[in-house]
Amino acid sequence: MKKLCALFVLATLLPFVATAYNGEILTLEMRESKTYPGTDREIKIYVPKQYDGSTPAALIVGTDSQEKVLAECIDSLVAEGSMPVAIAVVVRPGRIHNANGEVVRYNRSNEYDRMDGRFAHFLETEVLPKVERMTCADGRAIILSKDASMRAITGSSSGGICAFNAAWQRPDMFARVYAMCGTFVPFRGGDQYPAIIRKGEPRALRIFLQDNDKDTWNPLFGSWFEYNTLMLSALKFAGYDVRHQWDKGGHSGKNGRAIMTKVMRWLWHDWQSGVKAGRSGNKSLNDIIIPGEGWCCIADNLAEGAMLYPYNDEQVILRMGKRNEAVTTSGKVTRIKGRIALPSPYTALYPGGTRSAVRREGSNWVWQYINTPDGKQSFGQEFYYLYTDAGQILFDAKGYLYAATSIGIQICDQNGRVRVILSLPEGSAESIAFAGNHLFAISGDKLYTRLLRRSGTHQGTPKSEGQG
Repeated sequence: MKKLCALFVLATLLPFVATAYNGEILTLEMRESKTYPGTDREIKIYVPKQYDGSTPAALIVGTDSQEKVLAECIDSLVAEGSMPVAIAVVVRPGRIHNANGEVVRYNRSNEYDRMDGRFAHFLETEVLPKVERMTCADGRAIILSKDASMRAITGSSSGGICAFNAAWQRPDMFARVYAMCGTFVPFRGGDQYPAIIRKGEPRALRIFLQDNDKDTWNPLFGSWFEYNTLMLSALKFAGYDVRHQWDKGGHSGKNGRAIMTKVMRWLWHDWQSGVKAGRSGNKSLNDIIIPGEGWCCIADNLAEGAMLYPYNDEQVILRMGKRNEAVTTSGKVTRIKGRIALPSPYTALYPGGTRSAVRREGSNWVWQYINTPDGKQSFGQEFYYLYTDAGQILFDAKGYLYAATSIGIQICDQNGRVRVILSLPEGSAESIAFAGNHLFAISGDKLYTRLLRRSGTHQGTPKSEGQG
């Protein structure tokens, strides 16, 4: 009798469990990837009933297996008018199988914990285009908004840092982030984020962090909770719109999922007006940039290997192959005929000529030498320390070293420490040069210019900052 009662209760509950959300969950099987060769994965797409099939929907990307909690969240918040009609795309991590169907590589940490833009690129070029080629059971096409303010991304553990990293690398793709128990620990460089955030320009992101006070999945890598508190401190200092909730417990996404609706309500509270970048507390950054003066693209489709060189206060030289062109801040180009001597892009002369800096390929260090009156370089030391290896280097008039790197333009003070990281739309900086107060940069195949408070024109030796 008790067994029959239990079965009756279960039977009456099953319909409610199955219909906790009102829309449709679609499944996409991805059997190949250019970004992650050899991997296969399952992707779940939740389409709410309010979606009409013609108006682009907002997007929430999730990692691992969040489709049901996101479906319930979307239904609730759309019904109360707290967020736009949204479609959730939940991306499982990839795996590689052998001919017998056995898993020979789990790709989760490699995809989720990396600090580069690979996962965002995977979403942009492979996942989302495939999703938008799908249709619902009733024939509705899937159309996703391309506006970053209409996109959010969320995940837990390695999926948490993945969510943050995708938005950090591509704020043009995502503006809203919910990271639960994020692994901002020494897995694949995530522990560097607090320092990089403090030195970088604030992006147009709104962020919610959740963690548990005993969160340490593996003591070898330190305390997850301590690193999350460092992230919170750094984000506040850098001027981000950030909130957090610290709960009791260990490494588990249970607490984070329990507040999903509350968090998403806050993340989307101004969805009609969008997310704006804040103002950093980094004085060195604010001494260099000018509010409202961002990067301006003045040329594109540059040839691979294009390089910039200083020319005068109005122009830089753009070299592509054997062709040299003088380029102004407005993008006006004048062909330079004949041969012209160009300096090494990997050596920079300190203002006043008393010192010089030399890049060493494949090293995080840039060497500094003292220049003697007879023209010799002496007392060489590894002096300027960067977060990555450097490309082209140069000095501004204050004696600060600028280095083109894969994470942007890293700027070191006179004593060799990175104080500022200037972001670029394409992420990396391949080449840089000053023309007066305008800094030019090649990023990807595009040429950008930006007006700064600093100048590349050297007039005598700058005032020393001492030991600083």
